[in-house]
Amino acid sequence: MSQQIRVLQCIQCKMYQVDFVKKVNKWQCKICRQKQDLLKEFFKGSGPECRAKVQQLNLERGMREEKLKEDLFLTAQQQQEQKENSLEKQDTPPKKQTNKWANYVDEPIESIKKTAADPSEIQNQNQELFEEVPMNFNKSRNKVPRSNKRPAENLPAVNKKSCSKWNDFL
Repeated sequence: MSQQIRVLQCIQCKMYQVDFVKKVNKWQCKICRQKQDLLKEFFKGSGPECRAKVQQLNLERGMREEKLKEDLFLTAQQQQEQKENSLEKQDTPPKKQTNKWANYVDEPIESIKKTAADPSEIQNQNQELFEEVPMNFNKSRNKVPRSNKRPAENLPAVNKKSCSKWNDFL
């Protein structure tokens, strides 16, 4: 008489597997080594029949898990898209673009962008711009006469050791 074999499912890892029929209703999972009681017998038969049934059941279980993961991923992706769309709808009023450098730069002098239709007005504006800017090039800021100043070549050389790598290129 041939050995009876049955198909069981592990409680912990949910894998289907083959086990010999025994008098004791306890068995141990071959994958996770979990000892457990016999709850349900899925199939009973010969060795090749049970192996084929285990392969079929494990394949179906794997496909169900894949489909579940894919569905969860798609729902999460749809929720993310809905959140992004709602944020875009809230941000519809355009924000005023300001130049970051405007805080650090003085007010620009109004540039003259008029055509040659009224040359006298352009000439008056140019005259106003020249009057605003002082052009005293002959006056020196230093009151010391030039003869008492030392030229740059005669300055004493500093005997410090250079720490910069750029001094090699200067």
